[in-house]
Amino acid sequence: MSSENAVETLQRSIRDLMRQNNRAGRVVVAVDALDAEAAGSFADAFAEVVGEDGTAVARVPLADHADDVRERIVVPFRAGEPFGDSPGPPADAVLVVSGRFLHAPEVRGLWNFSIWLESNPPIGAPRPELPDAERHYLRTVRPKAAASVIVENSDPAHPVQVFGDFC
Repeated sequence: MSSENAVETLQRSIRDLMRQNNRAGRVVVAVDALDAEAAGSFADAFAEVVGEDGTAVARVPLADHADDVRERIVVPFRAGEPFGDSPGPPADAVLVVSGRFLHAPEVRGLWNFSIWLESNPPIGAPRPELPDAERHYLRTVRPKAAASVIVENSDPAHPVQVFGDFC
């Protein structure tokens, strides 16, 4: 199986799970990671997969701690009004946002569905020291526990869904 097919297969599975829980209406999906570039790449590909069936999809990358995301993007999207450079979305559109710290308490409730991208160093390699803000986020917000789906994305060509339920 090619890496492109592995990525698309995983993303289709995640899309189907998202649709199982959000069958109709305007849906907001967050792709969160400590690496905003990785979140953006995954979100771009996920948005393409969501749109395969003709669903209208909007993509918005967010800056760290985008304080105005609710008023500037989410509220207009949900109301069917234009936001940013996007025209008013149809009734069953999907908005895919990406960035860092998207499971923080002040924005967590904005998303109907969320994806947390884990990235770990290769086995045997030392784990890099994280900046204080990232350590604090992982320890206090616990995005892995808050996410609808967890994806181990250390190798973006071969992402793997991880289940955190310990069954």
